Amino acid sequence: MGNFFQKRLATHQRRLAKYLRYVFNDHFMLVLLFLLGGFAFYYPQFLASLPENSPLIAVAILVVWLAVLMSGNLATLTEEADKVFLLPKELQMQQYLVRSFIYSCIFPFVLLAAVMGLSMPLLSVALGQPLSQSVGYLLTLWVLKVGQLIVRYYGLFQHSQQQQRMANLSWLVLSVVSLAAAIFIQQWLGLGIALIGVVGLFWLYAKNIKTALDWEKMISQEAERMHRIYQFINLFTDVPGISGSVKRRKYLDPLLARIKKVPSNTYFYLYCRRMLRGSEFSGLYIRLLVIGGGLLFFLGDLWFILGIGLLFIYLIGFQLIPLYNQFDYMVLTQLYPISMKQKVGALQKLMAVLLVVVAVIFGGIAIVQLNFALEGFAVVACLLAEVAVFIKFYLPSRVAKMDNKY
Repeated sequence: MGNFFQKRLATHQRRLAKYLRYVFNDHFMLVLLFLLGGFAFYYPQFLASLPENSPLIAVAILVVWLAVLMSGNLATLTEEADKVFLLPKELQMQQYLVRSFIYSCIFPFVLLAAVMGLSMPLLSVALGQPLSQSVGYLLTLWVLKVGQLIVRYYGLFQHSQQQQRMANLSWLVLSVVSLAAAIFIQQWLGLGIALIGVVGLFWLYAKNIKTALDWEKMISQEAERMHRIYQFINLFTDVPGISGSVKRRKYLDPLLARIKKVPSNTYFYLYCRRMLRGSEFSGLYIRLLVIGGGLLFFLGDLWFILGIGLLFIYLIGFQLIPLYNQFDYMVLTQLYPISMKQKVGALQKLMAVLLVVVAVIFGGIAIVQLNFALEGFAVVACLLAEVAVFIKFYLPSRVAKMDNKY
């Protein structure tokens, strides 16, 4: 069964690798590079503004660490059919789950190291601790994460809800005590408490499990885990089995009623209806708008504000371009006597409205952040100019390539 897990893991990694090349595309890497540059510029300034020897900052870091530890689950890679075809092999499933447990311990270490790298300077300011102590904190966090996965492993078997709650509570108390001891007393004391506690959790909950596997729970948890991963990937490319929901949203009917019911507005009406009632594009639009606006709200430098604003307007427009082909599957759109110029024009019209709204919101934030100086109004002008160039030149050339492709 150990080899079976390795084969399934290889299949899983190939599938993710196929999608991740669409996630880490040029646009995403450009945004990431820009955000990292901004973070590297502002983070030291933020640290310098914090008060020294502040226990509240240390408590906030403890809460953040605890939240990171509580996230994540065992990657069992189980599938719906396993409860039928692997049921006769249940006694041998422990080999499979042990491999799953070991694999699940690897990725959290990378995540915890990243969180530690970001939070240790804060802890250094709050308590005056040297950055070299981050190794001890990282080991403590990793040991506690192993303990959390032990409790998750215990939850894969048939137990009462009270037993599972007791296991979760035991780990939570252990984590709070260990982290508090590490931060406020001595980091190696916290590590020692964590090690002893996790060994106790293993002895109590994982060493001698005598109940049967809860196949339904194990499979549903893995399905939820993969669904979250695919939902993120679906922001960048289509994923089989992941589709946006459609909602009535009757309160938006007045917006659709403003569109004249004439043949020249056929595609414009369809695109607006798809945008307002479908969760895929509207959710993407709102998320990027909120993220971009949130970033601008915390910036005070003209060039960073301008760069982030231009970048997010381009990203929002680029992500909405697939609206163009949303109705190609409908036979009536192929039979109806409407020229392709109307189709392109309808998309330009809708995206002009959407991107102008974004530019106005971003521009308003820029004006406030720059204290109503002339530079803020210059940012608004640049954002609106980008919208005009995107709609007039980039969008038609992009959809022309899409038409030639098909």
